[in-house]
Amino acid sequence: MTSTSTIASVTATPINVPMSAPYRFSFGTLASFTSTIIEVVDSDGVVGIGESPHGDLSALVERMAQHLIGLPVDTLNEAEGRCVSRAGFSLWEDAASERRAFGGIEIALWDLRARRADVPLVELLGGRVRDTVAFTEYFAFREGEESTGAEVVRYCARMVEEFDSPLFEGKLGVFDVETEMAMVRDLVHVLGPGKVLRLDANGAYTVPTARTVCRRLADLGVAWLEDPCRTLDETARLRADGVPISFSTHEVDLVRAARHGVPDAFCIDASEVCGVRRTQDFARACAALGIDFWCYSGDGGVMTALYLHLTASEPSMIRPHQSLFRFTQDVVVEQGHFSPVSGVLAVPDGPGLGVTLDRSALARMHERFRTEGAMAATSASDHDVSYGSEFRQQ
Repeated sequence: MTSTSTIASVTATPINVPMSAPYRFSFGTLASFTSTIIEVVDSDGVVGIGESPHGDLSALVERMAQHLIGLPVDTLNEAEGRCVSRAGFSLWEDAASERRAFGGIEIALWDLRARRADVPLVELLGGRVRDTVAFTEYFAFREGEESTGAEVVRYCARMVEEFDSPLFEGKLGVFDVETEMAMVRDLVHVLGPGKVLRLDANGAYTVPTARTVCRRLADLGVAWLEDPCRTLDETARLRADGVPISFSTHEVDLVRAARHGVPDAFCIDASEVCGVRRTQDFARACAALGIDFWCYSGDGGVMTALYLHLTASEPSMIRPHQSLFRFTQDVVVEQGHFSPVSGVLAVPDGPGLGVTLDRSALARMHERFRTEGAMAATSASDHDVSYGSEFRQQ
């Protein structure tokens, strides 16, 4: 290989990551996630892979590719400057989609660069500070699987028995408060104190309902609730009321968090803020401000591999990440499904991300996207509902 390589091609493939059983949350019932798999090939034929789990960004990625062909693979600043508004917003383009699309490209460039160096990506990110990465076990009401609180409790107990799962998080905001609080109470009783670590309401509650839910969760020893209300302004009102619980969100606004004390943690993926380097910056800023940070789940496997390398290199990333690994039916990597045991996964030892694309799976999951449409949603009564169309607050 030449000592300096350039970007020869950038391609993007939208896929649907199917769930083994559709799961329910406040937005409706979700049967699959839509993600964009990105491949960058350099002038020596080395391939790097990335992922942006934010729907179909393929057209935007391929437009960006026109500005990247011929650029040295190490010039990440120049690559970002050619693809993303330096101002952080645009009056003409969707700035968030720009960041997410380039974030997936930048992940692929990191993978490519580490493959060229024949080292695991973590070595280019500063070296290992840990060899394993922690994840929570996930639960939700799922069609044809766990449709009642008692069935959710049995599922979680089985995860302890089969995988020694130490920490759990899951969905609220599907049934009425009394039904769900009874489920949480039973989970705490069966799993033990502190095992139900975090819950996610996906904005399902009005402020009065959220006050009640938060106090009852605190009484049960549940420390975290994600997005109790639809907006962070509403969540800030809960904090002002002295509700004794911590809040996380997917809404990336670090300045607001520092100024108003809400949220206490961010749960995002590494393409959300424009890739690996910007995620490192974000995580370190969170640590300096005393704000927690972890990554969310729901991808084709490439993004999860990045979480492992990124977390292994960042001392401040001590919180367990989410995992929907046992909910997904298919992955796009040859190494297969990630399966934490005792709540941890080892950092891959192979070059780059340590995972490779399964071409058959890529084609299969792209066909799912083509035939199902983006973010395939279902409900018990209507199997042609759009994502978010069933959102309701209590």
